[in-house]
Amino acid sequence: MSDWLGKCLFVSLVGCIAYFVIHAPAQVASQTPGYSAGNGGEVQMVSSNLPNGTQQLIVLDTRHTTMAVYQVEPTQGKLQLRSVRNLALDLQMEEFNATSPLPSELRQVKP
Repeated sequence: MSDWLGKCLFVSLVGCIAYFVIHAPAQVASQTPGYSAGNGGEVQMVSSNLPNGTQQLIVLDTRHTTMAVYQVEPTQGKLQLRSVRNLALDLQMEEFNATSPLPSELRQVKP
């Protein structure tokens, strides 16, 4: 029973997301509030199978620069939200290296 319920929940979630991506209201370029979503979609999804057999679904909201990671357990079909993160501040970082040379150190080197 839980296997069937988990699979139905996963299919429903993917179906709802796909519906909203496909049926997004059309806007004229002058009505767009200053963002561009590439091919017109604001939500992008990437699915992959992990080595342990779990399916991972990454959902990117390009309008709000937010990422969500879901995992589906294959035998029972359990859907779990694993992580959600707003990427706006991540993308504003100038450097994030754990080892030398840092990008700021490289910029100081004269050619």
